[in-house]
Amino acid sequence: MTSSMYLGIDQGSSATKGVLLDPAGRSIADFTVAVPPRIERERTVEQDAEGLLSSVVEVVLTAKRWASEHGATIVAAGLAVQRSGVLAWRASDGVPLHPMITWADTRTFPIIQSFGPYVERISEMTGLPTIPNFGAGKIHLLQRKFLEPAVKVGTLESFILYRLSGRQLFVTEETMAARTMLYDLKAGAWSDSLCRDFKVDRSRLPEIRPSLSVYTTFEDIPIVAALGDQQAAVVGRPGESGYALLNLGTIASLVVETGQRMVQKPGLMTSVLLSREDPSTKETRKEYLVEITSAITGTVLMEPLRRGWCQDSSELHTMCSRSYDEHPEGIATAYFVNHRPSPPWHPERTPNAIFCKGGATTDDKVRAIVENVGNLIVRMIEEFHDKGLLGPDQNNEVVVTGGGSELDYLLQYIADVSGRTLHRMPTREATARGAALAALVANEKLPTAREFTRELPKKSYPPQHPERRRRYIAWQKLEHDLLHSLLPQSVQLEP
Repeated sequence: MTSSMYLGIDQGSSATKGVLLDPAGRSIADFTVAVPPRIERERTVEQDAEGLLSSVVEVVLTAKRWASEHGATIVAAGLAVQRSGVLAWRASDGVPLHPMITWADTRTFPIIQSFGPYVERISEMTGLPTIPNFGAGKIHLLQRKFLEPAVKVGTLESFILYRLSGRQLFVTEETMAARTMLYDLKAGAWSDSLCRDFKVDRSRLPEIRPSLSVYTTFEDIPIVAALGDQQAAVVGRPGESGYALLNLGTIASLVVETGQRMVQKPGLMTSVLLSREDPSTKETRKEYLVEITSAITGTVLMEPLRRGWCQDSSELHTMCSRSYDEHPEGIATAYFVNHRPSPPWHPERTPNAIFCKGGATTDDKVRAIVENVGNLIVRMIEEFHDKGLLGPDQNNEVVVTGGGSELDYLLQYIADVSGRTLHRMPTREATARGAALAALVANEKLPTAREFTRELPKKSYPPQHPERRRRYIAWQKLEHDLLHSLLPQSVQLEP
């Protein structure tokens, strides 16, 4: 075994994961630490930032012990963090003064609503849809709540780096800054006008650092890379540049990297994939991505488990397959766009529903809910295709990662309906792997991580059952009927 290792850390909303890679990019060991659950009340969704930090520290200490026991040394680490969470903490000791307001929190909707048609200009400057999930409104709320300059307000990775550096470093990484709605995408910096729009004190914002930077040293391990979790997943996925990545975690995210070319399309998100300083010119060089997300796919996949219809993803697959074997044409269609009836501030005021023909079993309902997730993802793929980001021949493949990728029925359904081949990575830890590869690239001053990912093994799902496209059409019809209140009696509205 080699004596040198690279540690990748993925701090997510449901767990913090770590992976150790050798200098050839091979995974040697992995670790998972539980995190405090999110607390949801109406529009507010919060998480204990101290508990999230503790999980990161535990991953580092566990990885360090493992390396020591196996005669290895961790030479560098990369950190990937869930995006768009914001919190406030005391500068003197780093103690959080407010729970992290997560990406799923929508309490700032009134702020967004007040902009009216001006949201189009904000979206053009930021590359983001002007919605309450991003950080600007949250930063405004916490800066107003804590007026003292001795209180820091920043994104989650800014807090983690502050604490890991012994309260010496108040910085944010570029991909995180680019998702706050306070960052001018073309200028590559905090925007005075956006800060004025959101009534944010720019002087209290952290310094923006490139993704690949020497941030700090913690437990004798240099942290040389930091980036958003979806960005890290793109770095860690197999295949050539240009292939789409579908990451099925708590949210579903479909991403295409566009290199040094910034591409903006209406309705899609353009952001920084990663940034690094050019050693010769000292200028920051950026790479970009285009992204579309669905915030509820992970929740919807858990719906059959929440209802007690099955126990795990293996049983979920079995029930879906059994229903398909008995009724290939399907006798139940589900439309779930949220995990509870949409509150008034939700743009889609549409209830969850299951439409069942006579004789529908629990298997059929489970299958309908899983196919609902597939249909949401197919819609994302088709939007990318319609906007010229996926060609009919070239780049006709999608790489899939994340916990949801373990459901074979779902992946085959997406392939059949979309007509595209899906490739599943052999590991769920694409994000942690990407963070480790970013550290390797930064430490070794390599141009790209692609040589370490091109030959990764993967399981393929080519289209096999094109007739399933009819299921997608039936789902679209149910959506139309729900939106227009044209519901037959056999539709069950679900709480």
